[in-house]
Amino acid sequence: MEKDKAIKIGLIVIIIAGVLIWGISFCKGKNLFTKENIYYTTYTQVEGLQKNSAVLLRGHKIGHVKDIYFTSSQYDQLTVELSVFSDIQLPKSTKAKIFSSDILGSKAIDIILPENFSAEDGFVSNYDTLQTEIEASITDQVRIEVAPLKAQAEKLLESAAIAIDQFKYVVNESNGQELRRCFIKLQNAIDAIHHSGVTLDTILTNGDENIQHILANVNGITKNINNHSNEIGTIITNFSNMSDSLSKANIAETLKKTEAAVSQLQTILTKVNNGESSLGELINNKTLYNNLEDASKQLDALLIDVQNHPKRYVSFPIFSSNKDKENKKDKKKNAEN
Repeated sequence: MEKDKAIKIGLIVIIIAGVLIWGISFCKGKNLFTKENIYYTTYTQVEGLQKNSAVLLRGHKIGHVKDIYFTSSQYDQLTVELSVFSDIQLPKSTKAKIFSSDILGSKAIDIILPENFSAEDGFVSNYDTLQTEIEASITDQVRIEVAPLKAQAEKLLESAAIAIDQFKYVVNESNGQELRRCFIKLQNAIDAIHHSGVTLDTILTNGDENIQHILANVNGITKNINNHSNEIGTIITNFSNMSDSLSKANIAETLKKTEAAVSQLQTILTKVNNGESSLGELINNKTLYNNLEDASKQLDALLIDVQNHPKRYVSFPIFSSNKDKENKKDKKKNAEN
């Protein structure tokens, strides 16, 4: 009886120990009743990846990290053993990518299958080495995204500091008064513009009929111009012909001749004024002028006397007076009777 109890107790302890070992392995991601394949990957750094970290395919867990160790004496390479369920066949060119599995920075392995693969391309065998890839951590991504913003913020702060210094210089005690005067003048200008706008609106409102009349007159002028366009064209053509004639005329030569004639006339007038010619003597010598005037008067009196008393000067019948001729005619008539 005691032996049977001891055997039962031993079996119970073994079962409990097995269950405990299986439970611990299961908690670590291992399944003692599932066959697994081992794959190797090599990284220069593992970014916080640890043993028993999950191996995922499209977000589903297909294995775990079995071991991590250095494979170089310079400690520049790390080999990661991956334990993957044997029923998962990985095609060649499959990549094992380290990525952040949560916001706290925990790492895991993401199995990335090649695009458009087929069974003819072949599958990775047990204990083969997979291609690797490392995703930037959230911190690195944030750092990459924030770095340009940081640089722009620094430039903005520098510009703001410069602007503040310039503003302080502008609004100092001496320049502040000038600014106040400028603002007052600006306000006055705005008021003047507003007043001008009101005045213009009043003019346009009250003078609507005048504006319409002006527009009607402008329209009439436009119509007249349009109706007499042919005449205007003829006038423009005449002006063009006149311009061509003037351009062809030797105006310069004509001006030279005119200038020479004026010069000669000036010379003649100078000589006349100086009494160098007969005309000059006549104009400037009063005695000669008086003698000529007296002679003209005497000649005029002589001609009048000759006309009135021709017999005094000539006795030819040709110069007899008209009264004698009439007397002779009367005597002949009386004798005939």
